[in-house]
Amino acid sequence: MKYLLALSTVVFSFISLAQSDTDATVRRCAVMPAFGECVHSETADIFRCSSAAITEHLGGVINYPSDALEAEVSGTVYVMFVIEKDGAISGIEIMRSIPVKDDSLSEVVASLELEAVNAVKSLPNFRPGTDGVNPVRVEYVVPVKFALK
Repeated sequence: MKYLLALSTVVFSFISLAQSDTDATVRRCAVMPAFGECVHSETADIFRCSSAAITEHLGGVINYPSDALEAEVSGTVYVMFVIEKDGAISGIEIMRSIPVKDDSLSEVVASLELEAVNAVKSLPNFRPGTDGVNPVRVEYVVPVKFALK
Protein backbone atom coordinates (compact mmCIF):
# COMPACT_ATOMS: atom_id res chain seq x y z
CA MET A 1 0.00 0.00 0.00
CA LYS A 2 2.89 2.36 0.84
CA TYR A 3 4.42 1.70 -2.57
CA LEU A 4 1.16 2.36 -4.36
CA LEU A 5 0.82 5.72 -2.57
CA ALA A 6 4.43 6.66 -3.36
CA LEU A 7 4.07 5.59 -6.99
CA SER A 8 0.82 7.51 -7.46
CA THR A 9 2.41 10.64 -5.96
CA VAL A 10 5.31 10.42 -8.39
CA VAL A 11 3.03 9.78 -11.38
CA PHE A 12 0.73 12.71 -10.53
CA SER A 13 3.76 14.97 -10.09
CA PHE A 14 5.01 14.13 -13.58
CA ILE A 15 1.54 14.62 -15.07
CA SER A 16 1.19 18.07 -13.49
CA LEU A 17 4.69 19.02 -14.66
CA ALA A 18 3.91 17.90 -18.19
CA GLN A 19 0.69 19.91 -18.22
CA SER A 20 2.35 23.04 -16.91
CA ASP A 21 5.11 22.82 -19.53
CA THR A 22 2.68 22.56 -22.43
CA ASP A 23 0.54 25.42 -21.15
CA ALA A 24 3.42 27.58 -19.96
CA THR A 25 3.62 31.14 -21.18
CA VAL A 26 6.99 32.35 -22.43
CA ARG A 27 8.33 35.81 -23.18
CA ARG A 28 10.77 34.70 -25.86
CA CYS A 29 10.73 31.73 -28.19
CA ALA A 30 12.67 30.48 -31.20
CA VAL A 31 10.24 32.05 -33.68
CA MET A 32 8.27 34.95 -32.20
CA PRO A 33 4.60 35.49 -33.09
CA ALA A 34 4.07 37.41 -36.31
CA PHE A 35 1.46 40.06 -37.00
CA GLY A 36 0.08 41.38 -40.26
CA GLU A 37 2.44 41.42 -43.21
CA CYS A 38 5.28 40.35 -40.92
CA VAL A 39 4.15 36.73 -41.25
CA HIS A 40 6.47 36.53 -44.27
CA SER A 41 9.44 38.34 -42.66
CA GLU A 42 12.73 36.66 -41.91
CA THR A 43 12.93 35.13 -38.46
CA ALA A 44 15.40 37.76 -37.19
CA ASP A 45 13.06 40.62 -38.17
CA ILE A 46 9.72 39.22 -36.99
CA PHE A 47 9.65 40.86 -33.55
CA ARG A 48 10.69 44.30 -34.83
CA CYS A 49 8.36 44.13 -37.82
CA SER A 50 5.41 42.88 -35.75
CA SER A 51 5.96 45.56 -33.09
CA ALA A 52 5.82 48.27 -35.76
CA ALA A 53 2.72 46.71 -37.35
CA ILE A 54 0.96 46.48 -33.97
CA THR A 55 1.77 50.13 -33.23
CA GLU A 56 0.40 51.15 -36.63
CA HIS A 57 -2.79 49.13 -36.11
CA LEU A 58 -3.37 50.54 -32.63
CA GLY A 59 -2.77 54.08 -33.87
CA GLY A 60 -5.53 53.57 -36.41
CA VAL A 61 -8.15 52.38 -33.93
CA ILE A 62 -7.48 54.46 -30.82
CA ASN A 63 -9.76 57.39 -30.09
CA TYR A 64 -8.48 59.77 -27.44
CA PRO A 65 -11.22 59.90 -24.78
CA SER A 66 -12.80 63.36 -24.57
CA ASP A 67 -12.47 63.54 -20.77
CA ALA A 68 -8.72 62.91 -21.08
CA LEU A 69 -8.44 65.60 -23.75
CA GLU A 70 -10.30 68.11 -21.58
CA ALA A 71 -8.16 67.26 -18.54
CA GLU A 72 -5.02 67.32 -20.73
CA VAL A 73 -3.88 63.92 -19.47
CA SER A 74 -1.33 62.11 -21.60
CA GLY A 75 1.14 59.30 -21.19
CA THR A 76 1.71 55.65 -21.95
CA VAL A 77 -0.39 52.68 -20.87
CA TYR A 78 1.43 49.34 -21.06
CA VAL A 79 -0.91 46.50 -21.96
CA MET A 80 0.09 42.88 -21.45
CA PHE A 81 -1.59 40.00 -23.25
CA VAL A 82 -0.97 36.41 -24.28
CA ILE A 83 -0.77 35.21 -27.87
CA GLU A 84 -2.20 31.71 -27.69
CA LYS A 85 -1.02 28.63 -29.59
CA ASP A 86 -3.69 29.29 -32.22
CA GLY A 87 -2.70 32.98 -32.59
CA ALA A 88 -5.69 34.35 -30.66
CA ILE A 89 -5.23 37.00 -27.97
CA SER A 90 -6.20 36.36 -24.35
CA GLY A 91 -5.47 37.57 -20.84
CA ILE A 92 -5.43 41.28 -21.67
CA GLU A 93 -4.52 43.40 -18.66
CA ILE A 94 -2.91 46.69 -17.76
CA MET A 95 0.71 46.15 -16.78
CA ARG A 96 1.53 49.79 -16.01
CA SER A 97 -0.53 52.91 -16.34
CA ILE A 98 -0.20 56.67 -16.42
CA PRO A 99 0.80 58.07 -13.02
CA VAL A 100 -1.20 61.07 -11.81
CA LYS A 101 -0.64 63.19 -8.72
CA ASP A 102 -4.26 64.26 -8.43
CA ASP A 103 -6.70 61.51 -7.39
CA SER A 104 -9.52 63.36 -9.15
CA LEU A 105 -7.92 62.27 -12.44
CA SER A 106 -8.21 58.54 -11.70
CA GLU A 107 -11.43 58.24 -13.76
CA VAL A 108 -9.73 60.00 -16.66
CA VAL A 109 -6.82 57.56 -16.51
CA ALA A 110 -9.31 54.69 -16.32
CA SER A 111 -10.87 55.88 -19.60
CA LEU A 112 -7.41 55.86 -21.23
CA GLU A 113 -6.78 52.34 -19.91
CA LEU A 114 -10.14 51.17 -21.26
CA GLU A 115 -9.36 52.64 -24.68
CA ALA A 116 -5.95 50.91 -24.69
CA VAL A 117 -7.49 47.55 -23.75
CA ASN A 118 -10.21 47.90 -26.40
CA ALA A 119 -7.57 48.74 -29.02
CA VAL A 120 -5.59 45.61 -28.12
CA LYS A 121 -8.80 43.54 -28.26
CA SER A 122 -9.23 44.73 -31.85
CA LEU A 123 -5.97 43.08 -32.96
CA PRO A 124 -6.61 40.22 -35.38
CA ASN A 125 -5.03 36.82 -34.77
CA PHE A 126 -1.26 36.44 -34.97
CA ARG A 127 0.75 33.65 -36.48
CA PRO A 128 1.68 31.91 -33.21
CA GLY A 129 5.20 31.75 -31.85
CA THR A 130 7.00 28.43 -31.82
CA ASP A 131 9.77 26.79 -29.87
CA GLY A 132 11.18 25.76 -33.23
CA VAL A 133 8.55 23.11 -33.98
CA ASN A 134 5.57 23.39 -31.64
CA PRO A 135 3.39 26.46 -31.06
CA VAL A 136 3.80 28.11 -27.66
CA ARG A 137 1.88 30.69 -25.62
CA VAL A 138 3.78 33.99 -25.73
CA GLU A 139 3.36 36.90 -23.34
CA TYR A 140 3.52 40.23 -25.12
CA VAL A 141 3.59 43.81 -23.81
CA VAL A 142 2.67 46.74 -25.99
CA PRO A 143 2.95 50.42 -25.08
CA VAL A 144 -0.11 52.45 -26.01
CA LYS A 145 0.86 56.13 -26.14
CA PHE A 146 -1.61 58.92 -25.64
CA ALA A 147 -0.05 62.25 -26.65
CA LEU A 148 -1.64 65.68 -26.79
CA LYS A 149 -0.80 67.64 -29.93
